[in-house]
Amino acid sequence: LSYIAGKWSVTSSFYADDKWADPSAPMRATADTVLGGSFIRVQSPVSFPGGTFQFEMTLSYDRFHGIYRTMFLDDLNGYMDSYVGKRTDGVLSVSNAETGSSFPDGEGGVVIGRLDIEQSKEGFLITSFIAPEKNGPYSPYMRLEFVQAQ
Repeated sequence: LSYIAGKWSVTSSFYADDKWADPSAPMRATADTVLGGSFIRVQSPVSFPGGTFQFEMTLSYDRFHGIYRTMFLDDLNGYMDSYVGKRTDGVLSVSNAETGSSFPDGEGGVVIGRLDIEQSKEGFLITSFIAPEKNGPYSPYMRLEFVQAQ
């Protein structure tokens, strides 16, 4: 996942009415390796209808269990969300279904999240999906597109 490290221009778009909405204006993001390269930390703003929030994502590979671990923090909800998963065919797919960090939907249920992280021609993409239960069905929710900053 070393392709994630760098300085980026990021846009966000949300899925609504069976299509991806127009992307936000580009904003600056950074991704650095930390603690001797054991982790990659991404710091990025995310625009959504009604505002912008900051998030931080830290990724690592757990060599003891053969899985990837990802932690997300944001200043919108002050929430720390934990995801685990595997890399298949170049796509890292992680979910919070088994970590206990899914969040309430406000109606007595929960929202389970899945993220697919993959390299693109110009950088990388993070596509998020949501589901009402851990086995899905998952629906597209948000996409972040990171392009190398000029």
